[in-house]
Amino acid sequence: MRLQVVLRKQPQKYLAAIDETTRNKLNKALQKLETLTGDIKKLKGTCNHFRVKIHHYRILFTLDKDTKTIEVQQIDARTNIKY
Repeated sequence: MRLQVVLRKQPQKYLAAIDETTRNKLNKALQKLETLTGDIKKLKGTCNHFRVKIHHYRILFTLDKDTKTIEVQQIDARTNIKY
């Protein structure tokens, strides 16, 4: 099952501001999200919020199974993410 990945404003700005090597790593992780592969965990206390771990970066996203879309809420370093 392939899902559509949609980036909100903060993830777009973050990807534009980081170095190319890190951007490539994060883009690969975003491509893997289409098939829900990778180090994905559901966030406690929420119904459809998840996180992906890539080295010391985190991607927070919501999953809508009805429309088959993933909305990426935030991308940042581990120390800057608040769950």
